[in-house]
Amino acid sequence: MSRQVKVSVGTWCMAFGMDRPADLEQALKVAGAFGFDGVELAGFVDHVVLDRYSDSSARDGLRTMLDDLGLHPVLLAPAPHGAIARIPPWPTTDDRDVVAEHDRWWARYFEFAATLGIKGMRIDPGMRGPLPYGVDYNQVWDRVVEMYGRLAERGAETGCSVLWEVESGQPFNKPSEIVRLLDDVGHPNLQLLYDTAHFHAATVTGHNQVQPEELLEGGQVELIRRLRGRIGHVHLCDTDGDVTRNFFSRKIGFGKGVVDFEELLPVLVDCYEGEWWCVDVIPFSSQVWGDLWDGVAFVRDVVGRHVGAAAGPI
Repeated sequence: MSRQVKVSVGTWCMAFGMDRPADLEQALKVAGAFGFDGVELAGFVDHVVLDRYSDSSARDGLRTMLDDLGLHPVLLAPAPHGAIARIPPWPTTDDRDVVAEHDRWWARYFEFAATLGIKGMRIDPGMRGPLPYGVDYNQVWDRVVEMYGRLAERGAETGCSVLWEVESGQPFNKPSEIVRLLDDVGHPNLQLLYDTAHFHAATVTGHNQVQPEELLEGGQVELIRRLRGRIGHVHLCDTDGDVTRNFFSRKIGFGKGVVDFEELLPVLVDCYEGEWWCVDVIPFSSQVWGDLWDGVAFVRDVVGRHVGAAAGPI
């Protein structure tokens, strides 16, 4: 049986860095018009925020809009860094009430994902990186391992994969840390969300790594091979290796940067078994419209060719 290739886009791509960011309805209509198969929903930038979709009628309306546009809801991405503005980040507090409030916040997002049939939940270590001054590395590590284990179990209960998106703008972004954290959590429902810009930072530039930096001679390809069987989802974009607003590796349109997709894709196709491939270009400008239009065709072509080659003759 041939392996399907489906292309998604994150609604956040159309909301960052523009004077007139696209709201959720606009982003969904563009995704449908551009021919994407699915969408990944931002739980921030006033897209799929909990207060906006707290009742069943609002969720039914969103489901109807997705159906009408022919878009499958692939993934839900709550606010990065566990951002509940009124309380501290969970990895740096000893207050169990604070941690419990974060747990309740996550529980609401898992419940929302279940009502829409979303099978992937993006997570991160709950704070910006590399690490704040005066914070104990091992203590933060243990808290992240504990929380990731609970989230993985909660996701397993509702059939939702928990996907850690490693970014250089958060802690634990060295290759060895990525592998070790997965090992320490040790839950089969925790997998990686592999992003070609973020992992360029992790393996080639070392952006925001706690010193000494840890780079890989074989770059992304070397790390992907170490992660065989642990990649649960993929975000594709190009990067020039520069940094966007000190957040993460710049995420630009395909062919505008240094990523060699003809080298990368055969390894990703071999080590990632999923059917969804996300176009995740975020130029922080109105160039996003052209990058997305070109990106959906690029990904269908390059991924389709390498998936076909890996499958061999039928």
